[in-house]
Amino acid sequence: MASTPIPSSTIIIARDNLHGEGIEIFMVVRHHQIDFASGALVFPGGKVSKSDFDAELRHQTDSKTTDKQLPLMIAAIREAFEESGILYARPAQSASLVTNEKAESLEPYRAQLEKDQCGMATFIKKESLSLALDELHHFAHWVTPEMMPKRFDTHFYLARA
Repeated sequence: MASTPIPSSTIIIARDNLHGEGIEIFMVVRHHQIDFASGALVFPGGKVSKSDFDAELRHQTDSKTTDKQLPLMIAAIREAFEESGILYARPAQSASLVTNEKAESLEPYRAQLEKDQCGMATFIKKESLSLALDELHHFAHWVTPEMMPKRFDTHFYLARA
């Protein structure tokens, strides 16, 4: 009997090559102690957390996304921030994404989020941010084949670097 796929999401972060010769894709190396794809080069992403379903997050976004997609998009943003420090969020009442300097000042939250010591709703509210869900564009939905021992139900989002 096949295992139930684990809901997950990831962001494919891309930009135009600085020399006008195609695009560049951002990837991270999976930690060697992770049981799935250890040491592999991957897009930042991971499992949807219970805290990604926090109803308070609906009020801390700038998007009218569906209730089904909301936790998936939040998980993608959270995982990208945890794994790489890249944060798709805006300061309250701002049209611009957080600056690199602001994202660096939020560094202590990365470990707290990863260890479930702090949820996204608390983090976003405390730092007066709004999640930039409009920067994520649904690209693909893949489910690991039934023959695999560990399965994921993964939504892929594209975002500009």
